[in-house]
Amino acid sequence: MPDAVCSAEPSTESFAVPHREAATATLLRQLVLAAGPLNVLQAGCPDESSTVRIAAALRENGRGRVMCCEPDTVRAEVAAAAVEKAGLGRYAQVRVGSPERLLPTVPGPVDLLLLGGPPESFLTLLRLVEPRMLPGAVVVAYGVRDVPARGAEFLTHVRVPGSGYVSLPLPIDGGLEMAVCAA
Repeated sequence: MPDAVCSAEPSTESFAVPHREAATATLLRQLVLAAGPLNVLQAGCPDESSTVRIAAALRENGRGRVMCCEPDTVRAEVAAAAVEKAGLGRYAQVRVGSPERLLPTVPGPVDLLLLGGPPESFLTLLRLVEPRMLPGAVVVAYGVRDVPARGAEFLTHVRVPGSGYVSLPLPIDGGLEMAVCAA
């Protein structure tokens, strides 16, 4: 068995950027570290630290890139500045524009899809990306517990048996849905 080193304590650098939802940030870091995604798509920048934290985890893996599509110009500029300030431009890009318009233009297979913004848009966004999702790709949708009626179509799509997903609601930070592409 090869010798492995697993740091019990994260570096202080990983706490340099303030964050709004600690449990979600930890979960996303774990997903990136465990799955080693090459292509992460992020629909919306909920705060300036989310893209930075994902990019930092990709840097820990030594590979991968996160593409954030943010319709609000100010949020996009703040997120892009945070990425540059953290020196993570190699691992992240922030684009201004609607995710519905930008996600289809991102090349390559998708390993991890992060859905933020209005839950009623989640199914549309997922369908735009589904043809490029790899088996084992993970979808994380923010805030679906707080407004389940607004995300009902998305939740039905990922939860129905035979949908091609294995999905689970997670009762953290306003409610997340995590689905894994099984096919």
